[in-house]
Amino acid sequence: MVTHQQVDAVNRFLHTTYGRERTCRLIQYFARFYAFYLTRQGASLATIERWSELKQHVGNARKFFRLLKPIEFAQSGIKALNTGDEVLRITGVLKQLGMGLYYSAEVLVLTNAIHFYQPKNIKQITDFGQKCWLVGITASFLSGLYKLKLLSVRHHMLVKERTYRNIEKDDAELSKREVALKKEHYATSYQLIQDALDFTIPSSALGWLPLDDGIVGIAGIITSLMCMNTQWVKSNP
Repeated sequence: MVTHQQVDAVNRFLHTTYGRERTCRLIQYFARFYAFYLTRQGASLATIERWSELKQHVGNARKFFRLLKPIEFAQSGIKALNTGDEVLRITGVLKQLGMGLYYSAEVLVLTNAIHFYQPKNIKQITDFGQKCWLVGITASFLSGLYKLKLLSVRHHMLVKERTYRNIEKDDAELSKREVALKKEHYATSYQLIQDALDFTIPSSALGWLPLDDGIVGIAGIITSLMCMNTQWVKSNP
């Protein structure tokens, strides 16, 4: 039986723009996968087109959610310039720049899709956006690998500190630092997996990886669920 608390939790999640957009993303990539599955199963053309059109329309709807995203990434890119660590600063700026340009290109892709303004070079614009997305994902992935290395060093230092000072396991201050370190490690690893899966989407669109819509659809479903889980935790602490 669904309780008021569960309904409230769902409402808090869907109250956020990101929560609604990620839910639409899940529907879009499921439709992409299912249209591919129906094609392989020899379903009727009308049935396949129904799911293909759902994928297309939901994809366009998502672009409306993200119209002002470039402003957000521009601000994050400026903040990344103040990062002390050189590697994290470079990868942070590249990530924000790549994603900002990707969402900027998506604006023109949207205007073309809804026949509001149709640039003659829409194919080049679309490809440029996909390449920028790849730059953003790659920078994020490299940043994650570097963070894991830093976290490994910090963990090693904590172990040495506990051993050197002969601290008991129930030491509150050290235990708190270890818990925080584990949370950082989990979040970084989580993002790495998400980036690796998302990499398949633009690289497939550009023809750099020979992946069919079934594989890309599954990758999109998984990363959509991962994003939704992250937002759910934020919305319902």
